Amino acid sequence: MKRFWEMNGRPAPIAKKRTLRPRAGAPLTSRAKLLWTLGNLCMLIGVVLLLYVGGIYSQAAFDRYAARGDTDLPAPAAVVPALDQEPAPFIAPILNSGSADAAEGQLVGSVPVANQAHTASITRVVIPSIAVDSKVVEVGWDVQQQNGQDVAVWQVAEYAVGQHRGSANPGEGSNIVLAGHVGGYGKVFKDLYYVKPGDQITLYSAGQEYLYTVQERLLVTEEGVSAEQHAANAQLIAPTDHEVVTLVTCWPPKGPDKFTQRVVVQAIPFNAASAQAAGISSWSIR
Repeated sequence: MKRFWEMNGRPAPIAKKRTLRPRAGAPLTSRAKLLWTLGNLCMLIGVVLLLYVGGIYSQAAFDRYAARGDTDLPAPAAVVPALDQEPAPFIAPILNSGSADAAEGQLVGSVPVANQAHTASITRVVIPSIAVDSKVVEVGWDVQQQNGQDVAVWQVAEYAVGQHRGSANPGEGSNIVLAGHVGGYGKVFKDLYYVKPGDQITLYSAGQEYLYTVQERLLVTEEGVSAEQHAANAQLIAPTDHEVVTLVTCWPPKGPDKFTQRVVVQAIPFNAASAQAAGISSWSIR
């Protein structure tokens, strides 16, 4: 046949190869089934990962929004133990008893007795130097047994700053104690370590703004110290005869010495700070 075409001066046509196609409805081979299964599995994993990552970012955005002091999101309710005895003046506990709870960065001490008639009124705290703008909620304590004695473990607000129940409100002329997490749960005080004397703090209470100036910042060791040192530390959150704001968080946030210390920042009313400007101190370590 090829020679016939060559004799007539034309190239021989190229024969087309016939390809075998699977008939419609024909069963898939094992290899095709495996590839189909793997493809669908990869798509499913991709969708799950996308939803997971999106959920993390959405939760983080919500937590940041919830911690802002100027939002209308409801504040978490503070848990306050019921008292079976007559109200008495507030007794501040020590910062830490050196117990196992210290590893979690909680404030632990003797069981306080609070005046139930006193209500925390601070709703927001702003510290521009470390970009803090957070809601403030009242926090109480939980009573636990340690070494046969009742001790109080202070609650720490999540995604907000906690005002210790029984501590003063702005304008009451005593110690205003505010605590927050350094890591996790919103870590509202993650940068409290970097606050310096002269920085401004604004508290919002009962519809008014109260301006304070940082006067002192302390790094307090809580583990492995004497009873005398614990007692001295306790005075930092005890009632005072003058108005002062005391901010507390744990330090360092990680490493072998995690949560063994406390960063304590104290600020006084702006007018008083202006009169004492020459006396502003720097870091103190105890």
